[in-house]
Amino acid sequence: MSLEITQDIYQEYFRIFEGQNPFFNYEFSNPDYADEFKSYLKKGLKDFNFFKTIGFEQLKYSINSILVVDMPSDGDGNPYYYFIDVSKVIDVKSDKNGTIEHLIFEVDSKTVAVYDSESYRIYKVDGTKIIGEPIVENLHGLGYCPASYFWNQNLKGSNTVEKKSPITDVLGRLDKYLIEDTFKEYADLYGTFPIITTYEEICNFEGCDNGFISEDFTYIENGVETIKTRKTKCPACSDSEEIGPGTIFEIPAPQTSDDPNLSNPVSVISPDTKSLEYIKQKLVEYADIIREVTIGTRGRVLDEKQVNETQIFGSFESRQNILLSIASSFEAIHKFANDTVARLMFGDSFLSSTVYYGDQFFLKSVNTLQNEYEKAKASGEPDEEIDQIYRQILATKYKGNDERIERAWILYNLNPEPHKTVEQSRKLVDFGAMDQTDFVIKSRFNTFISRFEREQTNVLDFGRELDFDVKIATIYDILKTYININNSENEDN
Repeated sequence: MSLEITQDIYQEYFRIFEGQNPFFNYEFSNPDYADEFKSYLKKGLKDFNFFKTIGFEQLKYSINSILVVDMPSDGDGNPYYYFIDVSKVIDVKSDKNGTIEHLIFEVDSKTVAVYDSESYRIYKVDGTKIIGEPIVENLHGLGYCPASYFWNQNLKGSNTVEKKSPITDVLGRLDKYLIEDTFKEYADLYGTFPIITTYEEICNFEGCDNGFISEDFTYIENGVETIKTRKTKCPACSDSEEIGPGTIFEIPAPQTSDDPNLSNPVSVISPDTKSLEYIKQKLVEYADIIREVTIGTRGRVLDEKQVNETQIFGSFESRQNILLSIASSFEAIHKFANDTVARLMFGDSFLSSTVYYGDQFFLKSVNTLQNEYEKAKASGEPDEEIDQIYRQILATKYKGNDERIERAWILYNLNPEPHKTVEQSRKLVDFGAMDQTDFVIKSRFNTFISRFEREQTNVLDFGRELDFDVKIATIYDILKTYININNSENEDN
């Protein structure tokens, strides 16, 4: 269960990569470099996906890792970056602000890297001893060490190496939760497999006395033989199980009229239901506190029927603030990586960058967004506002399925008057607010799209190399030809 809670937490944190209003910008003295650099980030480094996948893994499992921006050892080729685990770090020095001044780390068992504000150097090593001169030495001209801590929130103010994870404050509670959950699992077993008591059978093994056999043995002490008695487990009774869920526990049967009268020879020891309910409630309380501290809301899913508008707003605001804090740390290391790559590639021609994940995240359910969408249409909100809500619906409904989201957005942009029904569109034609061509495409949209994908290819693959607006215009022109073809067929008939 503690694993389920942490999965909930990190699933919430992953929303930082799904911001509605991200902004990435790179400025160069030569504007042509901007397109070249963006292309390299997207196709060569797969930059955003790197931080979305490998970067997010650091948040979960390796918060103290360090990002290194490197160059090919021969000095040719473009720069790239990667994370090194703190276990590979031999030495690191940073100033009070956490800026790394030099970094020494293990490349493999036979080489170490020494990176500082001037150069990249690689040395051969024998054990812990550096052998001779560097086998690689390349000046980088950055003026700073091309390495940075992944996370920028220190565990202690003066310690820049150990970082404070977003879940650091609840680690103790997670341990307690795990213990309580173990207790609950044990108690649940009693509910399913209670202890059963029954009369024990009398053991017929010779010499058995309550499960033990007495036997004499001789030993010599100071030259004198002494006979002692020891007890060993009865071979017939030694396989008795320890008491636990599902155990059949044997109790002595009455032997005389003075023994208690056990009228029920077999009985079931039922679990204490109050204890079970207490443990379950305690688990809920622990989980609520953990989630409230780490993601800003107590439940796994906010039940809007059970809370008022103020509570909903407060929960959204709290969740938003936590996500903004995490996003700011990712933006910082992402910007460091991008800036360093740009300086290594273009030198002083690189001027500045903006790396902004956005401040609006998909925190609402599909049902909530659908209600907002319908209200916005009914109240006549501007199409731009309605478009924004619709994009939230797509991203929330098909979360994790980027191709499904992209396809839905393409179809949305191809559909004339996507916020209106066919009947509503017909009225627009009557009022002169929509031409006949657009109306025909609107009314036969699914048929035309199906035909397009049969004759061409699916709308996702068509024109992938084109700018989005050009792609939409090209597909739409093809859809128009279906109207002309249909009209010609009607005339021939």
